[in-house]
Amino acid sequence: MTRTIMLSMALWLLSILGLCGTAQAQDKAPYLAPPPVALPTPTPAPPPTAQAYVASEPPAQMLQGHVLVPITFLMNGLGVSAGSVGDFWRLVYFQHTIDLYPDQFGARFDGKQVTLPVQPQFMGDTLLVPWEPVADLFGVKWRIMEPANVNLSPATTGTANPHRQALGFNKTVFLLQYPAAYIEGTHHSLDANKLRVVLNLSNPTRIVASQKGLDVQFHLAALRKANVPTVQPIKDYLVPRTVTRSGNWQADFTVRMNYAAPIHWFTLGNPPRLVVDAQRLFEEKNTNSLGGGLSLTKIRKGTQQGPVQMFVVRIDPEEGWRVRVAPGGYSVLQRNRPSRIAHRHRALVAVNGGFFAYDGAAVGALLINGEWLRLPWKGRTAIAFRPDGSAKIGNMQAKAYVRFGAGVQLPIRDLNGWPKPGVVTALTGRFGNRYTLRPGEIAVEVKAGKVVAKPGGGVANIHASGFTLVASGGALPYLNAVQRGTPATLDIQALGWDGYNSAVGCGPRLLNNGRVEVTDLREAFKADVRVGRGPRTAFGIDKDGRYIILVVDGRQNFYSVGLTLTELAYTMQHLGAVNAVNLDGGGSTAMAVRDQVVNHPSDGMERSVSNALLVMR
Repeated sequence: MTRTIMLSMALWLLSILGLCGTAQAQDKAPYLAPPPVALPTPTPAPPPTAQAYVASEPPAQMLQGHVLVPITFLMNGLGVSAGSVGDFWRLVYFQHTIDLYPDQFGARFDGKQVTLPVQPQFMGDTLLVPWEPVADLFGVKWRIMEPANVNLSPATTGTANPHRQALGFNKTVFLLQYPAAYIEGTHHSLDANKLRVVLNLSNPTRIVASQKGLDVQFHLAALRKANVPTVQPIKDYLVPRTVTRSGNWQADFTVRMNYAAPIHWFTLGNPPRLVVDAQRLFEEKNTNSLGGGLSLTKIRKGTQQGPVQMFVVRIDPEEGWRVRVAPGGYSVLQRNRPSRIAHRHRALVAVNGGFFAYDGAAVGALLINGEWLRLPWKGRTAIAFRPDGSAKIGNMQAKAYVRFGAGVQLPIRDLNGWPKPGVVTALTGRFGNRYTLRPGEIAVEVKAGKVVAKPGGGVANIHASGFTLVASGGALPYLNAVQRGTPATLDIQALGWDGYNSAVGCGPRLLNNGRVEVTDLREAFKADVRVGRGPRTAFGIDKDGRYIILVVDGRQNFYSVGLTLTELAYTMQHLGAVNAVNLDGGGSTAMAVRDQVVNHPSDGMERSVSNALLVMR
């Protein structure tokens, strides 16, 4: 009987455990395990109390038994945002707002009217703030550590001494106690003007900001929660990422910066958070006088595409300053650096001038002290100067011809360029003293106003007192008809530019009588000039006839991205120019002041150029 009962109980137990293979067990409903018990999420321990020694410089003041601290102590020592709003000062610390009225007892704490124990007051330009009620509102406990002999008892200080006394010689050291916080997360947002980064906290705590290289670092008594990543990618041109590191209730929140830009930061409440705004759009200026009527301004500007570094020289011809065009060397094929050209001519300022070919020859007009070195090209824009200092920007065309004997005129299509088939090219001593004729070319040598030779091959001489004509192809009959001994003179006239003794071809035009008018397509510039942003050089004239020279660095990530032609035009307009033109740019862009290059050429060094604009007296 006992065995039967025990066997029955064993079978019953096996059937419950699902281990019995009998038909009776298989006919029963399958066993369902009870649902898992939901364990409560552990509540994190509340943040501990942190403490820090914080110095007040200038020192805190004692007045009628109460401590007044400089407003900078609150800003730099706690992370309070402060500023004047009309006739009162507003302090913001997370969810708390304080409005203080200098020299008045009345104030508003979180919108409620309160009476202060002493009046806020100025010490020089610094506002002193009653410390005790502010610390109470912010939940900060404190005591003064230095000077150690301070006694705040009203019995000893009271109202017997109504005058303010400094607590310490040059600073007062406080021991502050305040709650630490958990870092609960970060996020960011982007608009046209700024990138905003937000650090979420469990509760208000002391925040101290510092600069570390380009980065902005915020130190706080905090601990990063496990779900908050150490590195938060942003992938923005200005701010690529943020980094949050913490340990032992000390945290550093770092906003990585690719380049320097203004940073505005503040705290907000409900929920408590630190807000950091990295400004995309900004402008910083620094102007230095180079003498009466001459100045250099360095401008650093933030744009949506990145930073732009610019250098502006303003020139007043009424003060005796002149802008002159100078070649790289005597020959049109010679090049030199703008700083060297300036040194040779004892100029104070130099910038690169017009465009030039790979062989060094200027592309477009080049007129030096009344001597033509190169002819205008395709009617492109040029700058020209008169001896009296006046300047003109406009499309330049020239009539160039050789007059033979009694009025026979032969048009010249090029001056001091490598001869091309089908046209007559004139070469002067600025090209060299000889030219080696290529097959099919003939030459006419002119010396002292007469044709002296007609070589049909070999070397043609270029006489210092004359010029040499070279032709081939369809232009051969013109030179074949010329006889030795025939009088010959070279005549070049710029149409509508009387009285201008120096000029340089450039382009495209940027401003025309105050209006933006970029003529890059009309003047047939190629894409390397027209398209994209890069280093630029520009020349402009304001409404009073003063000159504006602008150099813009470019093609250098995180330093200066450069400008497009349209942006260059609007920049010149913003600087006050009414007429303006683009000069050669790219790696040629350079500005030298007192023989020293002040910008950062994109090639990494100053490039040798065909010609330069010089500022001199």
